[in-house]
Amino acid sequence: MLTGLPLNQPTRYLTRSLGEKPFYHPWRNTLSNRVNTGSAKQKTGLDPLLYYRLCRIQEALSRRVVVSDEWLESIRRVAGVDAAYRENLAAVGFSVYSIPGNRITLVSVSKTFSRMPYVSTLLCFKEAPVVLKMLRRFINDYDLLIVNGHGLAHPRGCGLATYLGIVLKKPVIGVARKPLGELGAEHNVNNLRMFEDKYYYSVGNMMTLEGASSILRRTTPGGFKLPIPLEAAHKFSVKMLREMVENAERV
Repeated sequence: MLTGLPLNQPTRYLTRSLGEKPFYHPWRNTLSNRVNTGSAKQKTGLDPLLYYRLCRIQEALSRRVVVSDEWLESIRRVAGVDAAYRENLAAVGFSVYSIPGNRITLVSVSKTFSRMPYVSTLLCFKEAPVVLKMLRRFINDYDLLIVNGHGLAHPRGCGLATYLGIVLKKPVIGVARKPLGELGAEHNVNNLRMFEDKYYYSVGNMMTLEGASSILRRTTPGGFKLPIPLEAAHKFSVKMLREMVENAERV
């Protein structure tokens, strides 16, 4: 049970193993077999051609973002998703928070694997393949998604929040502890805001900064450092990863 979270009402708790095989996503072939975590030549650990292609994909996706409050009034169920990693192991936590009911109504955790290394500004290509199967499984259970990553406040205008917003065709808000680069950087000036000295946020897709602020005010009460659904997702992913590591060590 998560201390301090409004979980006094019944929830659905699901644990699923997603297996080793990556799910299908639109650019899967771009990633295939071009990850080189042992390369001494590339600080990113990626094949140079792959790095170039991923950057171009981000630039193309950023041009498809819809910045609008058209969907704001219909948002009642806010989801959060987060992943925790240990080497190639990955644990995904997901929760849905009801704004009218002021409670978490759904929680799910899963375990999977990730071969993509972490590369600054390319988080979307590591985390999206890990979390998308979960998000698609519950696609009809939430109206808006909050993720631990940037949206338009990104050097190429496409952080994790933007990537997921475009792929899912859903309103998405990106939340992060720190900005990418300096606050005065061009990509941050008009795209990044701070919420009550707790975290930074930016538009992922189908949202505005003003609309995002409205949603965050209703999901981040006093005492919480992150929006409730994201904090719940984070805690469950960390707990699942810890159990995965402990079980692996016993073998």
